[in-house]
Amino acid sequence: MSKPSEHTISSMSQPTDMLDILSPRRVAILGASDNHIKAGGRPIHYMLRHGYAGEIYPVNPARDSVQGVKSYPSLLDLPHSPDVVVVSIAGKDVPSAIDQAISIGAKAAVVYSSGFAELGEEGLKAQHQLVAQARAGNLRLLGPNTQGIANFKNQAILSFSTMINECPPQDGPVAIISQSGAGAAIVYGGLRRQNLGVRYLVATGNEADMNVADVTSGLLQDPDLRVILMYAESLRDPLLFAQCAQVAATRDIPILAVMAGRTQEGQLTASSHTGALATEDALTDAFLRQHNIIRMNDFHELTEYAHLFSKRERPRGKRVVAISNSGATCVLAADAAQQNGLQLARFDEAQTEGLRGVLPSFVSPRNPIDMTTALLTQPHIYGETLQQVAESGAAHSVFTGFPIGGEGYDMDDFARQTADFSARAAVPVAIGAVQDWVVDIFRKQEVPVFPSEARAMRGLGLLADYEARRRRLLALPPKNEERRQHQAETSGYTLDEPSSLAFLSNAGLNIVAHRVCRDKSSVDENFTQLNTPVVAKGVSAAVPHKSDHGLVRLGLRSPDEARDAWQAYQTTLEALRLPFEGMLLAEQHKADFELALGAHWDATYGPVVMIGQGGVLVEALRDTQFLCAPFTQEDALEAIDRLFISRAFIATRGMQAVDVEAIATLLVKLGDWFAAQAGTVLSVDANPVLVSRNAAPVIVDAVVVKSKEQP
Repeated sequence: MSKPSEHTISSMSQPTDMLDILSPRRVAILGASDNHIKAGGRPIHYMLRHGYAGEIYPVNPARDSVQGVKSYPSLLDLPHSPDVVVVSIAGKDVPSAIDQAISIGAKAAVVYSSGFAELGEEGLKAQHQLVAQARAGNLRLLGPNTQGIANFKNQAILSFSTMINECPPQDGPVAIISQSGAGAAIVYGGLRRQNLGVRYLVATGNEADMNVADVTSGLLQDPDLRVILMYAESLRDPLLFAQCAQVAATRDIPILAVMAGRTQEGQLTASSHTGALATEDALTDAFLRQHNIIRMNDFHELTEYAHLFSKRERPRGKRVVAISNSGATCVLAADAAQQNGLQLARFDEAQTEGLRGVLPSFVSPRNPIDMTTALLTQPHIYGETLQQVAESGAAHSVFTGFPIGGEGYDMDDFARQTADFSARAAVPVAIGAVQDWVVDIFRKQEVPVFPSEARAMRGLGLLADYEARRRRLLALPPKNEERRQHQAETSGYTLDEPSSLAFLSNAGLNIVAHRVCRDKSSVDENFTQLNTPVVAKGVSAAVPHKSDHGLVRLGLRSPDEARDAWQAYQTTLEALRLPFEGMLLAEQHKADFELALGAHWDATYGPVVMIGQGGVLVEALRDTQFLCAPFTQEDALEAIDRLFISRAFIATRGMQAVDVEAIATLLVKLGDWFAAQAGTVLSVDANPVLVSRNAAPVIVDAVVVKSKEQP
């Protein structure tokens, strides 16, 4: 059978954009079914039911028509080239279907079929072959093993999700991108039950070709998009995702993400404390935070906070004003504000007088503002109070709690006043309400509603953090995200401690004053050049953790003690049949705290830097934070502040505060230097780093592992 001339494809200079795939003029469904409950029947049913204006080509050799639409025996028999082919057939038949899709000039295929990477090694091999086949023909793939994709603006619904039947679509400013089809459906259903519209629903499945980052990159081009909700089990392309995050920051499109694997151990770098502590989730957390991706705990939080983030109002700081007709709600709101990093706004004298002018005499003009029963008889004072708050400039965000509404409370009016205030003052508002009819009234006015003070304040806190970091990112010069990726398993060799310290000294890091003795005759001269007491360490690149083998002595005050140490270390290493490469003498420092700094190359995220509570218990305590290098001084300060040990850094009981700026500077220098090594250095462990309240932090021990191969 000859193929129609229109099926001849032209070479594509660039991959098909995601928005093109979601806006097809013609769609073919391979494996089309008359039964709208089956996977091959649902997309046809949905598109017919919801008014898709393009052409639908069911492909089923056993039927002349499917659901009232003319059917075709094969893709080769179609009258025109489809933009997208939906593949809903047995996995073994998918390769031949892809060949036909390529031959007729299709731009993309949405592959429902399973039987690929999810089945193990053989399935993964088949999936790789499928991708190679598609790429050779300039065909983009969604899936395999996907529930499909949907655009609810044009009703190109190429999905077999049952949730679309349960919750009819409505266009809106939200995009859902999920590796899990069920996850996408859960989030979609949650939004629709709140009467929030969704524009895009994309399940990426096995991500054989197009992954979450690819899809995000495409959808960010939609000027109407206001928020992206994402679920991913891994980030296949962090470089592209970092670029997406920069675009999202510029356009103020928040990305809320649930990332699976919070307890899964990542790949470990055996020679490095940093690698052992750098679980996959810890690095993912660092990456998301630095790129201002808001990490949610579960699907419920994605749906709960989507509305607040989809609004255009943004807080310019962390001051919040709380208003309620319940004293208990006011107290709980105050607690929740503090717990979520917000500050209760303090009214100055002029602001207080302004509030006194609108509030009844029995209502105190203090924050939180407890209206008590005033709203029953004087509903207008709610709007007047909001107006005073707006004029005062005291609030960056507002929480209003209506725990109980009933006869006498004009909730429709309160909702209108709230919406008007938020839009006029450009201040985000979160409502606390538990009665369904009250919730519905506020949602009709497009005001975000939460079932508790804690959840509302968490949302406002997250929004304040998002906006602060977004503004900070936009103020920075464009960051070069091109990092040389280096596999953790690449072989390396460990430098001895003197060489490791020299490396870090050349990087501009503060290193302990020390001398290296390569023969016993140099011990006396080197000792006299140092301030006592002195620390003596046996040198052997084969023993990175010397204290485990008794190769460290503290408090030496004479050359005699140093010579004794030399002899003991030589004997110990010879007994271990390890090379004895000399002795390091270093000035002994007193410290108030011990920290650990480290760096290693991660196969996914590239150069990663760690800071944590140091000493021999570093791995047991796991009081650590990670940063993807390079990073800013402010990033470093925030990481330090998240450490549990940092609570002790404040000035207290007559003791001065620790200079955390100096620690942050040390961290930034390490990150910049390590990233610049581009894989020639695999890991760094600096433990301990001695921190004193009255002196600069100093590195007294270090292990550097260099690559045997140039990347």
